[in-house]
Amino acid sequence: MEASYESKIRNIMQVLHSLAAIDKERAVKLEDLARIVGLRIDEVRSIVDKLKVLGYVNTINDSVHLTSTAIIKLSSIYC
Repeated sequence: MEASYESKIRNIMQVLHSLAAIDKERAVKLEDLARIVGLRIDEVRSIVDKLKVLGYVNTINDSVHLTSTAIIKLSSIYC
């Protein structure tokens, strides 16, 4: 059974948070992120594009990191 789109988004954000991908120096390559979350790179790229539009991630070349907005959002979920 395939995971829902929302759970894929949540998983990607949680992985970025767990890896402390919070700035350009700690950004994670899309290829590595895809491997970690177990999704195809094109699917991860599509989700990252959506998260970028929503203001939750920034991309630099082929790497991604969370924005402060995403960090606050994720922190509020865990508190």
